[in-house]
Amino acid sequence: MKRTAALLILTFATLISSSLKAQGVFNDPETDTYISQKAITPPDHGYKFTGSPYADKRFQQGFVFRDGVILASNVGLRFNALRDEFEIKKSLNTSNYAAKVLVKSEDIYVKIMNRLFVFLDKNEETGAGGYYEVLFEGESLSLYKKLTKDFIEGKKAINSIATDILPMYKEKEALFLLNENKELVELPGSKNGKVNSLGSNKKQIKQYIRDKDLNINKNYDLIKLLRYYDSL
Repeated sequence: MKRTAALLILTFATLISSSLKAQGVFNDPETDTYISQKAITPPDHGYKFTGSPYADKRFQQGFVFRDGVILASNVGLRFNALRDEFEIKKSLNTSNYAAKVLVKSEDIYVKIMNRLFVFLDKNEETGAGGYYEVLFEGESLSLYKKLTKDFIEGKKAINSIATDILPMYKEKEALFLLNENKELVELPGSKNGKVNSLGSNKKQIKQYIRDKDLNINKNYDLIKLLRYYDSL
């Protein structure tokens, strides 16, 4: 449960030494272990649409880890939320046409700025899986955020007065708890639903929410509650 938290500490301790090693990482034989040969796929539905398949259309500087060890530093990374995959290129100055898709594996993590992303294999029972941003990681539970995008087809105007509806990317965010049994559970939108998802110690939890005046529909207050719950 603490594997990703350890990375945050490890990052700053190893950045300087690893950055020199990572300069030529795309020429390293081990590249195939974390970068697929799959080229990135641009949208194929024309040029006029609203939104984006990406969390951020720009590549951002980041790091790739495997089992707590930095594989690549100062590479360009971009999350395609539609395809649920990370795109990677050697540096921010590298052409986007040279970008490849990061291998999806539970032992490979991505860090961009102070944001950490992990990959979880699909759970056949819940259907959950893919890339998640780690919002909180405790001893008994963790809080993950899942960003997805759906492509919605456009519609032609029904008459000369109306206007066409452009194709669009619709964004959705969901929060998940990963419990000590490695079960991934989507959190409900309501406050009571979130409290009930924690299972035990409900009286203490509700009292803590009142005492601290928490709005657990806000992520920062929810994290405060989870940190308290994890300490019980």
